[in-house]
Amino acid sequence: MRFVNPLCALGLACVLSTAAQAQDTGTLAPFNGNPGGFDTSVGSLEDTEGALTLEELQRLPQGGAMSDLEGITTETQDKVARAAGARLRALDKLTGRVSDLDVSAGGTVDFGRLAVTLDQCRYPEGNPAGNAYAYLHIEAQGMETAAFDGWMIASAPALNAMDHPRYDVWVLSCKTS
Repeated sequence: MRFVNPLCALGLACVLSTAAQAQDTGTLAPFNGNPGGFDTSVGSLEDTEGALTLEELQRLPQGGAMSDLEGITTETQDKVARAAGARLRALDKLTGRVSDLDVSAGGTVDFGRLAVTLDQCRYPEGNPAGNAYAYLHIEAQGMETAAFDGWMIASAPALNAMDHPRYDVWVLSCKTS
């Protein structure tokens, strides 16, 4: 096997690199501020009815118009009604069993090792099938404290969910009759 003299290899590399450096790279056009030729002008501004002019904005007190709005609050309230009961859905994570549970207000229903008590169920007056929320108290056998005690919202079950290693319970709807 023959070894290449390092000096010969260096000379060959210089000759080949000279050819690469001699290639034409082209010319670059100067930047004219609008390379795509797009129309970037603002155009004219039109006054809209009820809008403030620049002069009116400049005459506003320090802090702008926001100081005039500090005391204003907006609040919307849906009228809600109490239901006679609720429909809940329960999942046993171990067996995969899913059951719909109908429970009346003040009543208790059992699911596996859980005792689910419904205190009350409320819903928007005009829409009994919509956004129901229920106050539930859930006891699990073998636990000293309640597995869950609070409001559950049908449209957002993860917002206030029961934390149990085996069971999940969530609200589906209120029962009006």
